[in-house]
Amino acid sequence: MYRISFLRQTILLPVLFVLYFSACSDEKTQREQYEDATSGITFRAYKTTSSTAVGPAVTLYNSQKTDSLPPIDPTYAHLLLGYGWTVSGKHAMAFAEADLAQEGGDTTAQYLARSLRSIAMYEQGWDSLAHEEAEQSKKLLKPDADAQYEVATFYVLMGLAQAYDKDFAQSKFYFAGFANETGIHWPYKLTDAIDDFQHNRLQEGLVKLKALSQDPAVPPALQQALAEQITVIETKAGDVNSSLFWPRLISAVVLEQLKKSSNSQIGQVVQMVESLRAKIG
Repeated sequence: MYRISFLRQTILLPVLFVLYFSACSDEKTQREQYEDATSGITFRAYKTTSSTAVGPAVTLYNSQKTDSLPPIDPTYAHLLLGYGWTVSGKHAMAFAEADLAQEGGDTTAQYLARSLRSIAMYEQGWDSLAHEEAEQSKKLLKPDADAQYEVATFYVLMGLAQAYDKDFAQSKFYFAGFANETGIHWPYKLTDAIDDFQHNRLQEGLVKLKALSQDPAVPPALQQALAEQITVIETKAGDVNSSLFWPRLISAVVLEQLKKSSNSQIGQVVQMVESLRAKIG
């Protein structure tokens, strides 16, 4: 009996090792998953369609617009389309628009295209690849370029506007870009958790809030507010009034962090604007 059991184990162990390593080898890297997404029929067909349709559409618009409106640059049309597709969860199309913008734009547009691509990668769950793309995008900027604070301003304003509009799904998209620019990640994580609550994913949202409340990178004022709200959520089974509380909290804490930003461009611009606001307010 012992001999039979031993023989079974002797035969079974190599089989288990083969199965284990086969499973590991079948697991694709983030880069491989991205390459699959950008080589499929949807990506190739959409990229061809967009590359032939956007130019004429923009030309027609520019010829018919009033003189008071600025002309549209086709490259930025591609970027805006990409933003829309990312929000809609159409990531292959967002990647196609990022490629088209990067291929046809100037240095700033190429920077924004890579930022767009990194946001779409974050949405796919490819965090390390997205961070790598964001880092590569920064190499396209000159040290004295204005793009960093302009893009950071764009993302934070759009993120807050959508939060006040109670569209936290879209708000977190903008705050993903804001995180790339500033290194401040908690607004994305917070709006992601609030989006879970809005869609009745109470357990998922609560887990994210608790993790955020224990994150040492989160400012103390936010940690205290999170602790209080977690108590409310657990007491009332997820009945959270996020209409104004969260947007106001995000705006106030983000502003304080931007004033102290390690990025000199962003920090100096925000401090200058705040100084001016104090003088004219």
